[in-house]
Amino acid sequence: MSEQREDAANIEQRYVAEYNDEEALVEGLDPAKAGEQKTTDQVKAAGDDVEEQVDEMTDPER
Repeated sequence: MSEQREDAANIEQRYVAEYNDEEALVEGLDPAKAGEQKTTDQVKAAGDDVEEQVDEMTDPER
C-alpha cells in the first residue's frame, strides 16, 4: 500500500473512532438511561471555556 493510502486509511480510522466516542457520549445523555449509564459529567457544552479563551486572547503577555 502506498504511503498516501496508508495515511488516508489511518485518518479514516481515527475519524471513525472519534465519531463512535462522540456518539456514545450523546447516547449517554438520554434521560431514560439509568444514572450509572449517563455521560452528563463527561460532556462539555459548547461555550463552557469561552471566558478562558477570551482571557488568553486579551492577555498582552501571551
